[in-house]
Amino acid sequence: MSVPTIIVGTGRCGSTMLSNMLRQHPQVLSLSEFFSSISDSSPYRLAEIFSPDAMDGRRFWEIVSAITPNLHLALRHRIEIPEFIYPSDAPNARFSRETGVPGILHVALPHLTDEHDHVFDLLGDEVSSWPEATIGEHYGRLFGWLAEHFGKRLWVERSGGFLAFANYLLAMFPDGKLIHVVRDGRDTALSMQEHRGFRLTYAMISLEQFLGVNPLLSADRSQVDRVPSELLPFLPEHFDPDAFRAFRLPLQLFGELWSQWIGDGLGLLCAIPADRLLTLRYEDFFVDPKRQLDTLAAFLGDEFVDETWSTGRAATVRKPQSSWRDLPEEDARTLTEACRPGFEQLRAAGVHYDV
Repeated sequence: MSVPTIIVGTGRCGSTMLSNMLRQHPQVLSLSEFFSSISDSSPYRLAEIFSPDAMDGRRFWEIVSAITPNLHLALRHRIEIPEFIYPSDAPNARFSRETGVPGILHVALPHLTDEHDHVFDLLGDEVSSWPEATIGEHYGRLFGWLAEHFGKRLWVERSGGFLAFANYLLAMFPDGKLIHVVRDGRDTALSMQEHRGFRLTYAMISLEQFLGVNPLLSADRSQVDRVPSELLPFLPEHFDPDAFRAFRLPLQLFGELWSQWIGDGLGLLCAIPADRLLTLRYEDFFVDPKRQLDTLAAFLGDEFVDETWSTGRAATVRKPQSSWRDLPEEDARTLTEACRPGFEQLRAAGVHYDV
């Protein structure tokens, strides 16, 4: 039985690159954005997807295959999120922008195969027949089924931004391994600011704070007068895609968010035994990518060290085009200060950046 292995990070930290590389490993099943997709990239779903209650397979399948409102909103209004790759505009696609796409089909299954709709059907039939179990047991069994179906020995799940929810993952897989991908907070904040998924999640959470209800789940607008004018175009009943595409949030906010997530995440990861935790710096992949990949493979297990894989994937590594160093001096200084608490906590954990 394979050891549960999960990649965590703040989002925009390089974990997508790692997930794509692992997809090419001959023995590893790379599950990309599984938990982020079924959680709807929104905190309101966490209680359901990490429910402490036992359930049967039919109920579990309803959770992982649900069409969720946040991602459906983005899909309907063509707010494209690069990681979400289901071909909803293809003529032969089972699901469309109008119908919505089940959570497990946004990324996880298309990341593995072009026959994603067929595998979705097979998996639905299989999972729905399962007896009552904890949700962690269901996830482990589902991932194991996929690994066997695709002829892999080990599954590795990776969801952007799930460092903040590592407590749920550790509760479900107490004996699992975690790979923590770290990136310079200033570059992470820059990438977060441009990423539509982060901006949409922020907009919906902000609307809920002012309205007192989730705007996607409730029609109650009795508190709409409290909503700031810049957020009004994002109410789902008259969502304005052009206004959203022009919507920008202060870079400092994302620096502060990065620091908060780093602090919260490290507080959880510090309790994990050293042999079950691997920390990888994104920047080190641009210095010696093969060494990083060999380190990763050895952490998974000696049987996963593969020279052909690490050499081939190392040759594909490319540096990102944008950098916080290109910011005006004052903006760079402000961003650095916003990220300083996170840098200090990383330094205490043995991960160093020049600040």
